Amino acid sequence: MTSGKRVTRSQRKTVADLLSAQKLGILATLGRAYPYQNIVAFAASNDLKNIFFATKRSTSKYSNLKSRKRVAIFIDDRSNRETDFRQATGITAIGRALELRGQIREKAATLFLRKHPSLREFVVAADCALFAIQVRSYFVVLRFQDVFEARMT
Repeated sequence: MTSGKRVTRSQRKTVADLLSAQKLGILATLGRAYPYQNIVAFAASNDLKNIFFATKRSTSKYSNLKSRKRVAIFIDDRSNRETDFRQATGITAIGRALELRGQIREKAATLFLRKHPSLREFVVAADCALFAIQVRSYFVVLRFQDVFEARMT
């Protein structure tokens, strides 16, 4: 694994391309006893430092996020075929999730809804929280075994 080195332009493009192409990821939060995972719609900021997602305040996911801010999100392009071993790319982003409010929320919601216009009613609902994962690092796996870390901080 490449670690501690400066991220190359090619590596950054790999991350940016996958985040742009995919609409869903698997968010992992920390529950009281176990990790808890959910499929979430997401959008990434242009600088790749933030990943945005929405959830209702009544969910276990929201409760977990309010008590433990450390999260991971996994995003990949697999097709569930044998060729994935040679061709798939998977990214795990780790960081802290913070609930957005005010103008910052409005700007993030605009970016999020550009990617997910069908979720407008969900995102503007009073009981919907919009979060930003402040990405510390991306761990990228290419072709099943080529791994590099892209640090954002």
